[in-house]
Amino acid sequence: MSTSDLSYRLVIFDPPDDPPAVRDLFVKVTGAHPTDAMQWVARIPGVWPKPLDEIQVRALLDGLFDLEIAAEAWRADVFPEFGPIRTIHDVACLDEGFRVKGLRGEPTHWVPWNKFELISGGRIETEDEYRDISPPTWVSAIGASARFFMGRKPTPYRSSRALRVPRDPRTELILVRKEPRVTFRIVALQMNYAYLGDRLATSAAENFPLLLNDIVNRAGEAFATEPTRILLEGGDADETFFPSTQSLVDYSLHRLLWSWYRRDRDKEQQTLMGD
Repeated sequence: MSTSDLSYRLVIFDPPDDPPAVRDLFVKVTGAHPTDAMQWVARIPGVWPKPLDEIQVRALLDGLFDLEIAAEAWRADVFPEFGPIRTIHDVACLDEGFRVKGLRGEPTHWVPWNKFELISGGRIETEDEYRDISPPTWVSAIGASARFFMGRKPTPYRSSRALRVPRDPRTELILVRKEPRVTFRIVALQMNYAYLGDRLATSAAENFPLLLNDIVNRAGEAFATEPTRILLEGGDADETFFPSTQSLVDYSLHRLLWSWYRRDRDKEQQTLMGD
């Protein structure tokens, strides 16, 4: 395959100080409609949704550099993916590593702490539940049936207004191991926290922070996202909320790419200083 046949994915890491300038850059290089480009620019940082050819990606990287926005391009055929995400329910944080058990208590995964490279937590927004506060009684149901068999039109049932029941957000955690890359998902309310032993509390709201703290403290080489840090401190900032699990996964992948970019940038700077 020639270089000209390759396609690339553009990843932007910084929010723009001048969104119209970034919009104009993408419109000029990609031919995108200004409205579509502006809608995407409003969601930066992120990954440009469409593959780009080499000429386009070079022009965009040069333009973003002039605008002092950190970005990089990946060949589309090697762009990192999480693959199938494994939801786990029974874990233990041991001194030697992270142990995962299956539904029957059998060991399924063992991860040394230095193999974790990303810890990404968040709260998933859930829709409110609506409940009928006065369902039809058996008496009214019998009466409706009797009217039907007598050839009379049944009286329509008028339900009372549904009761809105707010639901709390769902706390989730994405863990990524390297070599090989495996992605785990933890849902706070679906976890077995028995490994906590004497520290075990009565609710997931109390146990999950203990689990998260154990993971962050032991997996010292992993990159912990800002929402994860906020969750550790017991905060409830807007940054911790995501509209869906998939949005948390997308954010986690972007943060993983950022951690690699920052690591490589720091190594390059150290090399230049050494010279």
